[in-house]
Amino acid sequence: MSLSATPRKWYPSCPLFQALIRSGGPWPISSFDSGTAQSNLALPLDFCRSTEARNMNSLFDLLLQKPLPDPWLQGLLFVSFTLHLLFVLFTLGTALLAFSYLLIGHWGGKPQALRLAGRIAKAFMSHKSLAVVLGVAPLLLIQVAFTLPFFTGVTLFAPYWLAIIVLLIVAFLAFDLLAHSLDSHRLIPLILGITGLLTLLVVPGIFVLLLTVSEHPASWITIIEQGHRLNGTLAMHWLFRYLHVLGAAVVFGAAFHYFFAAEDTEGRKSLLRVVVAGTLLQTVLGILLYASLPERPVMIVNLALFMGVGVVALFLWYLFTIGSKGEALLSLQITVFAMMFILVSMLLGRQLIQNRVYLPLTAALQEKTRVHSREVDAFTQESLVQYQAKLTVVYDNGATIYAQSCAFCHGELADGAGPEAKNLGVRPENIAAVRTTAPYLHKILTEGVPGSAMPYFTFLDRNKLDSLAEYLDATHHLLGKPEPVPVAVSAADIKQAEQEYEQTCTPCHGTDGKGTEQSRGYRPPPPDFTAYSLTPRQMFEVISNGYHGTLMPSFGNLPETVRWGLVEIVIAKRD
Repeated sequence: MSLSATPRKWYPSCPLFQALIRSGGPWPISSFDSGTAQSNLALPLDFCRSTEARNMNSLFDLLLQKPLPDPWLQGLLFVSFTLHLLFVLFTLGTALLAFSYLLIGHWGGKPQALRLAGRIAKAFMSHKSLAVVLGVAPLLLIQVAFTLPFFTGVTLFAPYWLAIIVLLIVAFLAFDLLAHSLDSHRLIPLILGITGLLTLLVVPGIFVLLLTVSEHPASWITIIEQGHRLNGTLAMHWLFRYLHVLGAAVVFGAAFHYFFAAEDTEGRKSLLRVVVAGTLLQTVLGILLYASLPERPVMIVNLALFMGVGVVALFLWYLFTIGSKGEALLSLQITVFAMMFILVSMLLGRQLIQNRVYLPLTAALQEKTRVHSREVDAFTQESLVQYQAKLTVVYDNGATIYAQSCAFCHGELADGAGPEAKNLGVRPENIAAVRTTAPYLHKILTEGVPGSAMPYFTFLDRNKLDSLAEYLDATHHLLGKPEPVPVAVSAADIKQAEQEYEQTCTPCHGTDGKGTEQSRGYRPPPPDFTAYSLTPRQMFEVISNGYHGTLMPSFGNLPETVRWGLVEIVIAKRD
């Protein structure tokens, strides 16, 4: 199936993709064999359609050279993940079996079970250490090979991902203490076992959750809309997949300890029963997991899975045969071969299912970036020329400093309408309408305005700052007091304005106009009226309509003459 039939819009500035898919569309997607990828890709690549998302600043991806060809990366990922999962299963199985035999020993009246629990628990440290160390490689490889789907899954459930750190620390400490406290009062190992087991079992649930989410991009929007929860079908798939991991852990853990922890016939028989029961349970869980797949697997996937199922049937026959012979022992070679064959075949099927989603999605994103790169290349030389010209600018006079450092926000006419003004939460000041003092202006230039996009310019020395102030004063009469109010205001209007100021304006601006302790913490804070004001008409505009992005509200409901009275009051506070 081809994805190239119709150009599709991509909105990379949306919250989920702004750091992963850069620049705006429409962009065509190149043709490649994707199976049923169209239904998986259409939704996540086309779901940010809001005006706010489209207006966000666009960033652009670069195609970086991968350290290895994709087939090598995928092969190494499969091998390293298989080894990691093997010791994860040993770790989980060891924890489950140690706790189970602990309960049987303390509360079932079987001392031999308690001794077996102790021998099993001693293997936990080595298993968990190898599981952690072997987990580094697949984690790094999946980040390089399948960046977008993996990090999307992590981002959607980031709190759970970060919780793994605490969960593993608690689980590892609890089981380490458990291995040294089995002979103490039975409540102590019980508490440690419950704590360690609960925290440890959450971890594979989180990993399964992230992989499940990353493999179903068509559900990403639904997950977000449902408050970062899985929907019913996907939740059932996650549950069966998680239980399948725990079932495999029991089987692999019991088989390992059958050969390396059990010292007597009774212990081996007990562990053999666990292996048989666990394998039967895995068969049922495997059927449920297969049925919960959102899409039916292709032939090669079924081939890998049914090869594993065939070996499971033969292995069960072998287990029942050994079990019926009483004292007969399992063969280490046969058990290792059968269980590793089953593990590899099942993981191969899972990898093939995963690749049917990951590969088309990754290829589409790479092609989109290549198309964009070709579009941008046409402007590369022009941009370099302009950049080189910028490097030759000497910041030695006020006009140049304003043009290069101020105009893109405040505008060439200093009216606050620069090209970047529309992208700012707090509207840039109309400098042409400002009336202030030299010290106050210097304070703004060197400290900036907290809560706004106005930065500090301490990289300019005092002479250059003075040159900028002189330029602004020469062109816009910045340094000085505001002009007289252009309309006549009656004494009654002044009195009403004074009452309005006292009741409404004083909490923020203060009686003296210097602000209050509370308002100095606002971001941005109100200006000091004794040193900073505006032209009367600009002041009237702010009083009437408020100041966007600040706590200054509109007072357009007041009579016009009262608003002009407020202008008179503010002007009168200038020193």
